[in-house]
Amino acid sequence: MRHLGVTIWLKVLLSIGLGISLTLGLVSRVGLADTPDQPTGLTEPAPSEPNHPPVLPYTYARVVTDNVLVYETSGITPVRSLGAGYVWVSLDHALPITQNEQIWYAINPDEYVQADQLALFTPSTFQGVSLTATPERPFLWLIFDMWASTEPGVPAGSGAPLFKRYTLLQIFEEKTVAGRVWYRVGPEQWLEQGNVGLVKPAARPDGVGPDDKWIEINLYEQTLAAYEGDRMVYATLVSSGLPWWQTQQGLFRIWLKVKQAKMSGRDGYPDYYFLEDVPWTMYFYKSFALHGAYWHDKFGLKHSHGCVNLPPHDARWLFDWATPTTSKYNFTLSTEENPGAWVWVHE
Repeated sequence: MRHLGVTIWLKVLLSIGLGISLTLGLVSRVGLADTPDQPTGLTEPAPSEPNHPPVLPYTYARVVTDNVLVYETSGITPVRSLGAGYVWVSLDHALPITQNEQIWYAINPDEYVQADQLALFTPSTFQGVSLTATPERPFLWLIFDMWASTEPGVPAGSGAPLFKRYTLLQIFEEKTVAGRVWYRVGPEQWLEQGNVGLVKPAARPDGVGPDDKWIEINLYEQTLAAYEGDRMVYATLVSSGLPWWQTQQGLFRIWLKVKQAKMSGRDGYPDYYFLEDVPWTMYFYKSFALHGAYWHDKFGLKHSHGCVNLPPHDARWLFDWATPTTSKYNFTLSTEENPGAWVWVHE
């Protein structure tokens, strides 16, 4: 919408696979500590870089009515319809305006929709962790609120400590009971595997060099870990493809990075979607990509049409860290001189 330059051949390439379209152009706007045996938080959130533009420059809203009409400045003549499906827009101005005794939001320059047809949404503030060294112990995030059990395999008793969703904890011990793994995160405090997203240091895949940057996506755990050679430098929760739109597994390299663009897919189907201004996208296999997701806060659970959704802060961190090194343009293709970081996707 805001990016008017279109590279046709690249759009055709991206349409292979999941049918996601992308509009390209210039951007118009701009080690876990070894802690005592107790259930405490382990590290501070990854810091924001100084002099960096806001991680998300817009206010976002879901379109709650099908086929919403978009009007020009006069508010009299509709210029188009937003269609029916899972449609999200970014607002040109966060504050509504009143015209012709109606309340409107600007979704683009000189394009307005009625305010009661939008539901504003606050993006997730969850953020992963930076690491100065590969941690000695595995660690986890809670993906649901959970009461700890005193022993593995038994229900939590009265007065059990409640761990809130997105709490970060080290693992001191694990046991399997009735086919389920339990993790001890403190004295007589056990959490069952189905309630957590686990990060465990991994060995470099074959073909990845000792100085290469690479990203591990664990589809079972719904976690991501970034490495420089054998050293883990970052970790977070993700949301990958749902069972009927599974994320492609294998070892790939990022072939295209896009700072901001629309995404759409499933045209003509009930699950049609249109997402305005998707931030910090890194394509690693055809139209499969890592990218920021401002439209949900369900990280640690599968939730996408095949891409790997990232919390916005983590998407920006990875985009800045991963190769290819970006330019002033909205998109950057990898080359032999500027190759993309490795991406290893596995169960």
